Amino acid sequence: MRHVFITASLLAAGFLAISTTQAANAPRIATVNLQQVLSDSTAGQDAQKDMVALRNKLQGQANDKEQKLKVLQDQIKTADSKSKDYATLQKSFQDSRNEYQQFVMLGQQELEAQRQQLLQPIEQEMMRVIDAYGRAHHYDFILSRGAAGAIFAASNYDITDAVTKALNADWAKMKKAQAAKGGQKSPPGGGQ
Repeated sequence: MRHVFITASLLAAGFLAISTTQAANAPRIATVNLQQVLSDSTAGQDAQKDMVALRNKLQGQANDKEQKLKVLQDQIKTADSKSKDYATLQKSFQDSRNEYQQFVMLGQQELEAQRQQLLQPIEQEMMRVIDAYGRAHHYDFILSRGAAGAIFAASNYDITDAVTKALNADWAKMKKAQAAKGGQKSPPGGGQ
């Protein structure tokens, strides 16, 4: 009987040693919500303000062009279709409508180009911060939480808030260093 107890104890100790070794070798995994970091970070909020300002400016210009179209359309409705001004009004309306449509298309392209210009350096810096954070905290994997990354992740693995804080601190250092270099252009998304 004693022999069975010793064997069972040795087996239990062996299993405990194996599970402890496996736990020590288990990869450290974290998740981060990149969209949330962008929206919550100082740099992302500054970029969003710049985008809203541009969108409002373009929207105001589009509204002016649309108002001009409405005025021309009203003039066409009240004009005599047999008068020589009618053809001129129709041409003006058509030209204005084409100009408006082109403006809207070019405005959308400008907004997208501005978005890329503002977000690209922030996204690059965010990836650098995530890499540094992962190395400093000894993670083996950091997965993007959302459509492109983890399908499921327990919230205790989520480092989104920590990455946002690290990006804010790093972004502030970058802006301060650029200002110290003699007022060079602030990074895109750096706000006013």
